[in-house]
Amino acid sequence: MNANAHRRGPALPSTVTDPRMLRTREALHNALLELLERKQFDKITIREIVGKAQVGYATFFRHHASKEELLNEVAAEQVGHLMKVTLPLLDASNTRIACVALCRYVGQHRATWRALLTGGASGTVREEFIRLSSEGASHIQTSGWLPVGLGAVYGVAATTEILAWWLRRPKGESSEEQIAEILDRLVVTPALGVIGSKRPSRGK
Repeated sequence: MNANAHRRGPALPSTVTDPRMLRTREALHNALLELLERKQFDKITIREIVGKAQVGYATFFRHHASKEELLNEVAAEQVGHLMKVTLPLLDASNTRIACVALCRYVGQHRATWRALLTGGASGTVREEFIRLSSEGASHIQTSGWLPVGLGAVYGVAATTEILAWWLRRPKGESSEEQIAEILDRLVVTPALGVIGSKRPSRGK
């Protein structure tokens, strides 16, 4: 049957408070994350998602217009939680604390983030990460040579690649503190312009 036949208007807003609808939404989120642990997103079907979530096929379309919309919602939710943990701690004088908080959060939700970053959803996660980072970091003062927006794009791309590398490796092989140090020295400090502001100009 054509999936479009089940679409009865727009998907429900993310502010839904009805307990039954919230349970269904959570079941769909969890089902997608479980499936992402085993296969790439483009290979996952809506029927697989609803089967894993144990909800009706038509029910899916009362919440989401497509599986891509579901993925966007899952990514936004997870990145939003991460940003709430890290952004309040992020400033040019103490970036290490923010990096440790980020890695601890990802480590505590390892299965979820492994699914998002290694299961074919990394592009969606990166876009949401960039959007929220650009909004949340707009107040941060850099040395002036790096635009905040470009710093966010560079920082998110490098951060997600480092996290994906970490999450693909056996658990415990690299500690949260070790990955935090890598992020701080390789990504965050340069992105904020701390290193760049101290780097001598050419010819000196």
